Amino acid sequence: MANAPGSRMQCNICGADSEFFDQAQILRKYLVRYFRCTACGFVQTEDPYWMEEAYSSAITRQDTGLIFRNLLNQRFTTAVLNLLFPRADLSLDYGAGHGIFVRLMRDAGFRFYWSDLHARNDYARGFEHEDNRTYDFLTSFEVLEHLAHPLVELSKMMSLSPNVLVSTELMPQPTPKISAWWYYGTTTGQHISFYTLESLRLIARKFGRNLLSHGRYHLFTLEPKSQLLFRFAANRRVSALLNVLHKRPSLTTADFDFLSK
Repeated sequence: MANAPGSRMQCNICGADSEFFDQAQILRKYLVRYFRCTACGFVQTEDPYWMEEAYSSAITRQDTGLIFRNLLNQRFTTAVLNLLFPRADLSLDYGAGHGIFVRLMRDAGFRFYWSDLHARNDYARGFEHEDNRTYDFLTSFEVLEHLAHPLVELSKMMSLSPNVLVSTELMPQPTPKISAWWYYGTTTGQHISFYTLESLRLIARKFGRNLLSHGRYHLFTLEPKSQLLFRFAANRRVSALLNVLHKRPSLTTADFDFLSK
């Protein structure tokens, strides 16, 4: 691909032309070009040759919202499972980081398991994903924006569960320049893919899924689910009450006994 700012590349979601959109310094050292799809609006960087350096630490020091975000995800996911998937048994957190969310969900009574290619499992040891296991429900929080080839990873997620809940911030409209939106995350270099609602709808169609989207949360399902109930799960007051009414026995003690054998 030519180095001229007017060069193009293929959109990683829909395959249409992506035009040069902006450029920025990544990791305070690499000048990187960003491209915007002319069809679905998806924004991607040029080939991310800096990723090994960016992942020298799986969790960046700038991620000061890590614990708060996991608590929010635990509350929301608990409400989604209670409202939309009350019969779900096994669940997987894909791209689970150090296992904080998995531990929180197991403490709340849900049989969650851990999977991550980049991070060490510190808080959910003994509950790792095993090959050939499938799940009723899968979560993947703040992962999509890290993917150089989103459809490849999403295909893996979809093969593991009929119900996939992801989180990522949707691209504001009109598309902001790199300097005008914090989520580009240029200082860490790990965010390389940025989604519009249209690009998520295309993903849903590619995998034969229904899509529910509210804020930063997006749910892909084989069977249609209620948008209203999904919105209820996102409401803090409603979900807090709901989760108290449907509280499950914690797995904390049972997990301790299992791991102590």
